[in-house]
Amino acid sequence: MDHAVAAPTELDRAVHAVCSKQVVLLGEDQHHAGATTIAVKSLLLERLVRECGFRGVVFESQFYDMLDFEQATARGTATPGQLGDAIGALWSRYAAFAPLGQWLFAETQAGRVLLAGMDPQVGGVTARYSQQRLPTDLSSVLVGDRREACSRIIGRHDRWEYDDSHPFSASAVQQLRDCLRDIRAKLDAKDARPSSVLGAMADSYASYLDFAGEDPGGLRDRAMYRNLAWVRAHWPPNTRIVVWCASVHAAKTLDGVRPGVRPLGSYLAEALGDRVAAIGFSALGGSYGHVGGHGTPRPLAPAAPDSLESRAFAAGGPDALRFVDRAQLASMGEIPGRALDYGKFHALDWSRVLDGVIVLREETAATAMPAD
Repeated sequence: MDHAVAAPTELDRAVHAVCSKQVVLLGEDQHHAGATTIAVKSLLLERLVRECGFRGVVFESQFYDMLDFEQATARGTATPGQLGDAIGALWSRYAAFAPLGQWLFAETQAGRVLLAGMDPQVGGVTARYSQQRLPTDLSSVLVGDRREACSRIIGRHDRWEYDDSHPFSASAVQQLRDCLRDIRAKLDAKDARPSSVLGAMADSYASYLDFAGEDPGGLRDRAMYRNLAWVRAHWPPNTRIVVWCASVHAAKTLDGVRPGVRPLGSYLAEALGDRVAAIGFSALGGSYGHVGGHGTPRPLAPAAPDSLESRAFAAGGPDALRFVDRAQLASMGEIPGRALDYGKFHALDWSRVLDGVIVLREETAATAMPAD
C-alpha cells in the first residue's frame, strides 16, 4: 500500500537550503524586537543542530562575557542566569527567547553545543563579567602601579563611571589605548605565557576602541568578523556554526543602504564562498516592539503589492510564513522590502544582500519577562 509523503513545509525548505553549509547567519530586523521572528529562528536553529550537525552558536553578544560562560562551563560552575546575562538584554529578557535559552544551557552542559559571542563592545546592562572582572583580568599581566591604574581606567569605562572629574573624552580613550598597548606588549612577552583567551580579549578590546563613540565605516562589523574567526580557530576543527545576529550584519552587502559600510556577512562570504549562507527575516503585517520589550508595540506599515513581503504571499494559501530562496529573490529583481529594518522599506536586489528571506505573515512584538 502506498504511503503518503508529507509535502515539505516552508521551514523544511529553509533547513534544506542551508543544511550543508559551514556557517549560517540567521538575521532579523535591526530593532531586535519581533517575538515571532525569535520563535521561528529558535526552531530553525534547533533543527540545524539536531538534523544537520551544527554544533556552534555565536551570538551578536559580548565576546568577553560569553567566553567567561565557556570557561565556567568547563569548570562546572555555569548557571542559566549567567548564560542569560552573557547573551544580553537584547534577547535574553524576552519571554519569546526563554525556551531557547533553557535548551541552549542544557545542550552546553551536556557538551553537545558550544556558545560564543562576537561583539567587541563592552558595558552592556547585563554584562556582569565585562563590568566587574574583565578590567582586573586584562590588567593582570601588568605590574605594580600600572596594573592598578589600568584596572581602574578600564573599569571606569566598562561600568561607565565617568563624572566631572573623569569625563569621557579623547583623553580617556587615549588612556584606554595606552593600557591596551601595554597589556598587549606583556602578552607578547615570552615570560608572560598568557592564555589565548586573555590575548583574544585584549585584541577585541583594542579593536573596540577604534570605533568607540561612532562607527561610520563599519569597524564594528570587521571586529566581529575577527572575533568570529578567532572563535572558529578556538573551537574544534570544522565546527559548523550558526550566527544569531541582525540582518544588517548578516548581509553580504549594504550597498544602497549604508554606503561605505562593509557588513560581517561580506567578510564571511569572501572567506568561505558558498559554504556560508545568510538568511533574513521580514513580515507582511503585525507589530514589533522596542529593545528590552517595554513600551507600546509599533504597527508594521502596510506592504505595497510589489514589495518582497506581498510577493512572498502572492500565491495565497494558509501558510504562517514563506521562505523565499535566493533564486526566487533574484527573479524578483529590485523591489522594496523591510528585511533589514521594520521601520523602513529599501528597494534592493535582495539576492545580492541575503541568500534567503523568511517572511512571516504576521509579526508580534517581543515583550519582556516579568521581573523576579
